Amino acid sequence: MSSYNQPTIPNLDKVGNLIIYLADEIEKRHHLPLFLTKLLKLIYIIDEISVKETGAPVTGLEYRVWKMGPVAYDVYADLMKNRSEQLGFFAEAKKSDPASDRDWALIKSVNKFDDSDFSDYEMDLVDKIINDYGADTDVDLIERLHEEGTLWRKIVDERHLDELFRNKSTSSFTINLAELIADDKQKLEAFKTAKDSLKL
Repeated sequence: MSSYNQPTIPNLDKVGNLIIYLADEIEKRHHLPLFLTKLLKLIYIIDEISVKETGAPVTGLEYRVWKMGPVAYDVYADLMKNRSEQLGFFAEAKKSDPASDRDWALIKSVNKFDDSDFSDYEMDLVDKIINDYGADTDVDLIERLHEEGTLWRKIVDERHLDELFRNKSTSSFTINLAELIADDKQKLEAFKTAKDSLKL
């Protein structure tokens, strides 16, 4: 039995179908496999850019501040620790080395993509992210999300997490995407509405 808490993934169908699309399209367009770390970074980038542009995230996931960048813990825990109890209808994580507990699992879709939960804007955004970042390595994406001015860097600096991350790879701190649009009342209202509707 896993010691990890069973995640409750909000908006499960949408998140699951996003994972299907990312895995299939990165393989198709860039001829590359998609591993878990890269998947987690791409999902975060999709939500971050969507919030900046519209005020609303695509997924409604919560992101924790970990050493390797922002992590949607619920997705990570379900794919890595709970044998895809919720996401198993959509995708699976196959460990490259079954004896290892590292999170470089290969993500493979196990169902067909369904776009019914996505707006035209969201599909265009996801396609743009796949085209712009799909060929990047997980290290490239981690470095991008660690840059000065990012929400991850702000929390790490404010909370002195660099010291923690010398010995540990996780933290319980979370990223508030609304900080990206703190000066835009209209987008903040869109953010609140979206978050309320995405939480089941």
